Amino acid sequence: MAGKTALVTGITGVVGYRIAAHLASLGGWRVIGVSRRVPAESRRVVGVDYVPLDLTDPAACAKTIGGLSGVTHFFNAARFEHTTTQPEPIDINTRMFVDVLDALEAGGHPLRHVHLVQGTKYYGSTAGRFPTPARENDPRSLHDTFYFTQEDIAIERAKTRAWTWSASRPHGICDPAPDIVRSMARLIGVYAAICKELDRPLCFPGTPENYRAVYQCTDSSLLAKAIVWMSTDPSCGNQAFNVTNGEYFRWENLWPRIADYLGMRCGPVVTLKLANAMADKADVWNRIVARHGLRDIPYADAAIWTYGDFLFTPAWDMMSSTTKLRQFGFPDVIDTEAMFFKLFDALRRERVIPAA
Repeated sequence: MAGKTALVTGITGVVGYRIAAHLASLGGWRVIGVSRRVPAESRRVVGVDYVPLDLTDPAACAKTIGGLSGVTHFFNAARFEHTTTQPEPIDINTRMFVDVLDALEAGGHPLRHVHLVQGTKYYGSTAGRFPTPARENDPRSLHDTFYFTQEDIAIERAKTRAWTWSASRPHGICDPAPDIVRSMARLIGVYAAICKELDRPLCFPGTPENYRAVYQCTDSSLLAKAIVWMSTDPSCGNQAFNVTNGEYFRWENLWPRIADYLGMRCGPVVTLKLANAMADKADVWNRIVARHGLRDIPYADAAIWTYGDFLFTPAWDMMSSTTKLRQFGFPDVIDTEAMFFKLFDALRRERVIPAA
């Protein structure tokens, strides 16, 4: 496929960064990354052209994207800033997508494919129990999300355009970058370091139901590889795919292994509201940083405890079928336990959590 130019929105986010990195590693691609601000040099991908752009400004989108040339693939990884305690704004996320798409079409770009990064909220995973394993043709959740509006727009436009669309639906995305605070491994690592400093075992802080429920994760590099594959394989046009590591696990089985890997005793389930229970641990964290020579990360930036409450509270299974992904030809899988251990090793190397 000659003359491939990718426009990646949300390039400073986990998924956007990994998409750009994978494209750059393949060769044969020109990659343009869009974000509100050009990232620090340490977070830039070599070979990517960075374009600062506020996607909430329609006029700026039209001017900036219209001024680019030759975009063939649009990877929509942007999403408006949000927290785990608030729903993501449907109108803003939809408008950002539409404004970029409008600018690409008005600018005469030779667009071939549009990719939408979604997630298991498509099935209602954050609202309560949902049919599992979730399949791509399951009915949409009754709880609205911008996934639906963006997808409807892509489906409708593709009917009269030369381009196709695809959508990826990962869950529990994990990435080794040390500066990502909304990170499962970092959350566990910081929590474990504090427990160890206080001479406590590594107790599971969630609910007993969550400890026993089925869960799944998606390695960010695996996700990026799958996204580029489905965006360039003609058989994947106008299709959605669940993308996970390819296996399920329960915390009750993985948690003791994590405790052992971090050099700790595994304790029982002790249900906490982490946002409250960890609020007064700044002095403990500061001692850990000083003793182990860690990066000087303020406690407020060490972990997002509300994210932990979000992860460890649901009493239902999180399961997506990846049968369709395999049937269409994507073979890659990742051992989730090994993935977590590699993530902890990366955080140790970068002096985010103690080495022992």
